[in-house]
Amino acid sequence: MDSDFKATIEALIFASDSPLSVDKITRVLEADTTLVMGAIEELTADYTHRGINLFELAGGHQFLTSRRFYPMVLKMKDTDRSLSLSHAAFETLAIVAYRQGVTSQEIAAMRGVQSVSNILRNLQALELIRIAGRKDVIGRPMLYRTTSKFLELFGLNSLDDLPSLEEIGVNDS
Repeated sequence: MDSDFKATIEALIFASDSPLSVDKITRVLEADTTLVMGAIEELTADYTHRGINLFELAGGHQFLTSRRFYPMVLKMKDTDRSLSLSHAAFETLAIVAYRQGVTSQEIAAMRGVQSVSNILRNLQALELIRIAGRKDVIGRPMLYRTTSKFLELFGLNSLDDLPSLEEIGVNDS
């Protein structure tokens, strides 16, 4: 593989502030998808034993701190508190993640509370959830789904990477 081609892809991924898809790289470079994927595979292998790794998440590729060094990075940053979720917000986010296309009334019922509207607004402001349409019932309530930022934050490539409810010890009833 042409080292300049691979270095160009490395630079594009590095410069991107969010995961960069193979399709976008292919369009930018006007290159063959197979060549781009091959370069990404080589880059992933090149970075395997380094302090940063090339990860596939949220439908794209991004350089991130190697998982094995993450505890030290957190310690250095003295734990980044820029995104702290309350227990209620985390619970609400989990419901949206596992029930994709869920209404605020359904979330409130699952949580056993009267309303979750403030929490939903806050999760939308953090760009972790979005309105994905309206449910085809009386009143046409809004449906909520997670965003690609949610996938990035939790280090997931897709929702299929979420652990099953059984794996995390939740009774799905």
